[in-house]
Amino acid sequence: MVMVKSPYYTVTKDTKMIVEEDSAYYRSSIIEENQTMKDEKSYSPYKPEQIIDYNCKRYGSTLNGRREVVEEILKSSSKIPIPINPQSGIYFIPTASTRNKNCVWIAYHQIKHYRKSDEQTLVLFHDGTSELIPTTVSVFDRQFKRASQVIVHFNRYTLFGHGPKLW
Repeated sequence: MVMVKSPYYTVTKDTKMIVEEDSAYYRSSIIEENQTMKDEKSYSPYKPEQIIDYNCKRYGSTLNGRREVVEEILKSSSKIPIPINPQSGIYFIPTASTRNKNCVWIAYHQIKHYRKSDEQTLVLFHDGTSELIPTTVSVFDRQFKRASQVIVHFNRYTLFGHGPKLW
């Protein structure tokens, strides 16, 4: 078991997932590239949403601020993807309601492919690892596509030469 060195974990391009833990002390586990949930991973005493809020603040907003923007883009307020650091392409997808203890936060840029596995979703990552996620493939697919919409919105000017220039 590896304890996170700083009070909060700093999300980077290597971060794949943040998973809520049901422990007396640890509230989250963090899985990075070339790790799986079965490997030794980092643990934090903070809940996934607290880690995400801390990281949003590092990049100029708050979790609530990011939520407000994404809710406006998607015209929805449930299970919305969060742009932690849009300039670096770091967007996280919740697999369920954040009130659900089975909610897993997955980095969009780490996902290579996903497919149905019984009533769950097998997510294959670019580093060759995979994880079985407790959500249906239809829910995961919707979350993935919603994150794509948000990414295009934030990068419209770069991609198409028009639209809002955010930085």
